[in-house]
Amino acid sequence: MEKIVETVPARKVSEYDAVSTYFGNKKVCMFDIETTGLSPFKSFTYLIGVNIIEDGEWKIIQLFNDDGQSEPELIRTFQSMIDGYDVLVEFNGDRFDIPYIQKRMGYIRQKFGISLTDNFRKIESFDLMKMISPYKFALGLPNIKQKTIEKYLGINRLDMYNGGQLIDVYLGYLAGRDEKSRKLVLRHNRDDMEGMIFLSNILATQMMAEGQFDVGNIDTELDNDTLMLMLELELRSGLKNKIFTSMEGVRLSASDSLAQLRIPIYTGVMNYYPEKTKAEGCESYEGYFVPSFNKTPDILAEYKAEPKSKETYIMLNDTFLGNREFVRQYAGNVINSVLNYRIK
Repeated sequence: MEKIVETVPARKVSEYDAVSTYFGNKKVCMFDIETTGLSPFKSFTYLIGVNIIEDGEWKIIQLFNDDGQSEPELIRTFQSMIDGYDVLVEFNGDRFDIPYIQKRMGYIRQKFGISLTDNFRKIESFDLMKMISPYKFALGLPNIKQKTIEKYLGINRLDMYNGGQLIDVYLGYLAGRDEKSRKLVLRHNRDDMEGMIFLSNILATQMMAEGQFDVGNIDTELDNDTLMLMLELELRSGLKNKIFTSMEGVRLSASDSLAQLRIPIYTGVMNYYPEKTKAEGCESYEGYFVPSFNKTPDILAEYKAEPKSKETYIMLNDTFLGNREFVRQYAGNVINSVLNYRIK
């Protein structure tokens, strides 16, 4: 087994790196694997890339099965590396990389009698592809491949081969031991690992969807005869790409460290139903209301036009607008709904 270590200068990735902001004090590493096929029973692992942070800078560590027989050592070294970490970040790893390695470990135990420790069970996995998947339409992504999301973030890299094509390159390397083939397979994985650091900026979108921002100016405006509630939000991690998306009259725009929500205001009479669905004993109120998106802070009253209506509203009064925490929770619910929205 060959071990290759490279330090990525902080200045190169710092504008994109949102890992520490999102995960806080948790110890985070990343990984990605290269295999000779998709079936763990008919193929094997020939390369594992790992990203770790040391002294404030990312290091890319590649474990290379350079003789075609080092897979047990490869997996043992990798499992030892992630021991003690809190979070393992990957891209489609929940569905492929992690179960593949676990099945290979079982195969190696049965075939060769070599027992390997499974530290996946002690670490929290975080799949960047799974995280971004619900936002595909809102962000205008044609697909959720790693290179597509990198391009969305403004990162363009030249990669002559994909993972499938590199299988033959790797097998050719084992046969001929030529340096060109070795560099090709290492370069592809190395670029994927560096790409994951850049890709971590998508966590800024996740933070926004989770309500990790501060509420700035609260105002109203008239937009084509529709009264709109305007909320300005100060994001805790900057976006590398602008977001403009909408849902049923609600508009979200975000750029850098600022976001703005425009939400239609309903003017008229709404009913408060103490027992939620029964019309008896309801109280009618005239005022200004905004959709609640079915997630209302417990202390706030929920209003409906009819007792069995699915649409619920929040009244724009001092109890709501006078409490920044309520407004922050509400804005987070709206953003989450908008980013997860798909046109039917």
